[in-house]
Amino acid sequence: MKPKIDINDFHIRHCRPDDHADVIAVVKEWWGGRDLAWALPRLFFDHFNDTSFVTRRQGDLAGFLIGFMSPNRRDEGYIHFVGIHPDFRKISLASRLYHLFYDCCRENQRSTVRSCTSPVNTGSIDFHTRMGFEILPGDGIIDGVPVASDYNRPNDHKVLFQKIL
Repeated sequence: MKPKIDINDFHIRHCRPDDHADVIAVVKEWWGGRDLAWALPRLFFDHFNDTSFVTRRQGDLAGFLIGFMSPNRRDEGYIHFVGIHPDFRKISLASRLYHLFYDCCRENQRSTVRSCTSPVNTGSIDFHTRMGFEILPGDGIIDGVPVASDYNRPNDHKVLFQKIL
């Protein structure tokens, strides 16, 4: 039996530019071999660190949330990318990061949070719906879930989420 993990053993802080290398180093492993490092350019760590977070346990990266306040949609915050080490899923660590981002949104007079995921990421879809996000209508359906087709490029369909705070 695995020892119980205490959520209080995790230190959460705003991300810094020097966190970029640690995050990029784990993305492929944490996503089961999917190399998504291209979606996390350093600019997020340089320009959105006041609305993004990392969490560490005993100095090791345990999770991160990259989010920002939309410059064009003045009522919205956007969660761009979230990752939790596989050993630390199901202990409310992601939920803590989301709630910190919600606090940032409220502090910046934002009442809506948006995010998206790939339809193959059923864990993310389940997590977002448990967190109170609504799945927005799309122009297609994959495995019973509405998707926005060709969202970033051809054959890159996305499930779009919205949460009203």
